[in-house]
Amino acid sequence: SRFLARFLVKMAANNAVLNRLEQKGAEADQVIEYLKQQVALLKEKAILQASLREEKKLRVENAKLKKEIEGLKQELIQAEIRNGVKQIAVPPGTTVSTASFSDDVPQPTAVTSSPGFKDQIKGEDEEKKKKEKVEKKGEKKEKKQQPAAGSSDAKSVDVSHLDLRVGCIITAKKHPDADTLYVEEVDVGEASPRTVVSGLVKHVPLEQMQNRMAILLCNLKPAKMRGVVSQAMVMCASSPEKVEILAPPPGAVPGDRITFEGFPGDPEKELNPKKKIWEQIQPDLHTNDQCVATYKGVPFEVKGKGVCRAETMANSGIK
Repeated sequence: SRFLARFLVKMAANNAVLNRLEQKGAEADQVIEYLKQQVALLKEKAILQASLREEKKLRVENAKLKKEIEGLKQELIQAEIRNGVKQIAVPPGTTVSTASFSDDVPQPTAVTSSPGFKDQIKGEDEEKKKKEKVEKKGEKKEKKQQPAAGSSDAKSVDVSHLDLRVGCIITAKKHPDADTLYVEEVDVGEASPRTVVSGLVKHVPLEQMQNRMAILLCNLKPAKMRGVVSQAMVMCASSPEKVEILAPPPGAVPGDRITFEGFPGDPEKELNPKKKIWEQIQPDLHTNDQCVATYKGVPFEVKGKGVCRAETMANSGIK
C-alpha cells in the first residue's frame, strides 16, 4: 500500500507536469502564429514602400520626358515651318517659335501612360474643338468685314509686307535650355530692346554676336523657343554648310527701314501665320554674285545710306 501511494503521488506529479507542458506548448503556438502575422505585415509594408519609391521615381521620369517632348515638339514645328509644311490647329498652350536655324532634330519618343492620361487627352480634344469653333467664327467675321475685291487686302503678296529694320545686337548669351540657341537683346529703334532667339551657335561665335549690327524681321508673331519668347528674327545668308548674318550699310542706325525699289507700301503690323506670307516671300530672297541681299533681284536698301550685304556668301538663300 505504501508503494501504491508513492506511485499515485508520482503519477499526479507527472500529470501536473504534462498539463503545464501542454499549456506552454499552446502558448508557444500562439506566439509563433503572432510572429508569422508580424512577418507577413512587415513584408507587405516593405513591398508597399518599394512600390511608393518606384512610383515616385516613375513620376519624376515621366515629368522629365513630358518636358523633353514639349521641347522636341516645338523644334519639330519650327523645322516644318521652315520647310513650308502647313500647320494645323493645336491645343491651347502650344506655341511655335520664329527663331531660325535651330539644328536640334527631334526623335520619336515613347511615353508610358500614367493614371488619368486618357482623361487628359479627352480634355485636350474638347479644348481643341472649342478653339476650332471660336476660330471658325472669327474667320467668318473677318470674311464679312473684308471689303470688295480690289481692296488693299487683295494686293499681291510681296516683300513690302515685311517689317525689315536695321538692328543692333546689344548682348547675346547661350540659351539656358538649348545648346544650339542664342538669346539676344536687340535694339531696333524702339523704346526698349527686343528679345530674339536664334539658332546660330554652330555658325557664329558668341564673341562675334556682341554689339553687332544686323537686319531684323520685326513683324513675325512672337513665339516661344524652349521657354523664351522670340520677338523678331535675325536675317542671314544661308547654305547647308554656312550661315552669315546680313550687315546693313555703313552709317545705318537701329530702326532704319529696309526698302525695295518698285515695291512700295507699309508693312503689316504683324504677319498672320495662317496666310503664310513669310513662307511665300522667303524663296525669292537671295544674295547676288556681289553678296548683296536681294528680293527678286532688287537690293535690300536703306535710303540714302546704301545696300545690305553678306560678308562672303554670294548666290545664297536668305532666311
